[in-house]
Amino acid sequence: MNSKDLYNAIGKVDDDILEQSEATKKKTGWLKWGAMAACLCLVAGAFLWPKGHQVEVTEIESLEEVIASYGGNLLAERLSAPDVRTTGIRLSYTKGGDISDPAAWDTLSVTGDYNGQDFTMDCNFSSEGEQKGSADAYAVTQYGDVEVTIYRKESTWSKNQPFLYWAEFALDSVTYNLSIHSDDPEDIYTYLDLVLGEPENGGNQSGATLTNVLGFGVCRIEMEEIAPYQYKWHYYVKVDGEDVCVAEQFGYDGPEAWSRDLDGDGVPELICNSTYGDGVESVIVYRNNNGIIEEGNIKLSYYEEKIGWTHVLEGGTFSLPAERYDPKQGVFTATDYYTRGYDDPITVEFDDGLEPFDFFPFNHLPL
Repeated sequence: MNSKDLYNAIGKVDDDILEQSEATKKKTGWLKWGAMAACLCLVAGAFLWPKGHQVEVTEIESLEEVIASYGGNLLAERLSAPDVRTTGIRLSYTKGGDISDPAAWDTLSVTGDYNGQDFTMDCNFSSEGEQKGSADAYAVTQYGDVEVTIYRKESTWSKNQPFLYWAEFALDSVTYNLSIHSDDPEDIYTYLDLVLGEPENGGNQSGATLTNVLGFGVCRIEMEEIAPYQYKWHYYVKVDGEDVCVAEQFGYDGPEAWSRDLDGDGVPELICNSTYGDGVESVIVYRNNNGIIEEGNIKLSYYEEKIGWTHVLEGGTFSLPAERYDPKQGVFTATDYYTRGYDDPITVEFDDGLEPFDFFPFNHLPL
């Protein structure tokens, strides 16, 4: 069919169909397409879904209204956050079905950008929908009761974004596929944190998992109670089929550990927020140094030379700052309670990679 034939076909669409399309538009006010779009769908035919399921696709103006029409828990609602910009919202539904009836919906697809990076999130309502995870899993992580599988493959999208990362998971009978192009494997977790919240590594329980740890992939966490209400968490990976502990973290609440590439070498470090029995908070960073696992603490000289806190070296234990890693901001924080007292503390933030840390070989003490 050439352009002239297409024009004539559109012109011959029955007036009753146009009136029906207008009525549907008024009934579902969040539809963007009007009668002309309905005509185009009729002429061009319905889309074929991966397994032969015929669907029609329409563009949506308001994410809030389509979520309200759904009536259930839909994680696309998280994309209404002020710092998320949506650039496209499309809904596919069964050919000939009622678009206002969620039972006819197949997939809600949302595109946009968050923190300056493009994303696509598909919400698949049909059990016939086909997932994209044909490759081997790159990582598996847990957000509460939701297991997320992450995949990666090379992409020609951009020289600066050579990989396509996508995460697949299911919640409340909806299957989700969240994808981005990036050169940093950590970026996909930014979006997962947005729609699922910070990953829960199991509270104080053993058996939780963490992914992409020190270049080993999935890590299993085991807990040991070392004093009343105080715990130590041991992080195990598989090496040649054997369980090897590559990190430890201790405190009262946790585990609090995040896999982040601090030095940009492609192998992420493991950052642990720990708390001693006397309440002193400390950050410990573990790294894989050419096959040797090392742990690092922030140098006291760093506080003196970079921040100007000379009292850290002079005042003894009570002058040590409270150290934490903030995973949302991606920075370390140090709080000085010594200079002005607990009622007027001084907090600084810094992000200098591994420069602040002194490293030494990690010596695991068995459970």
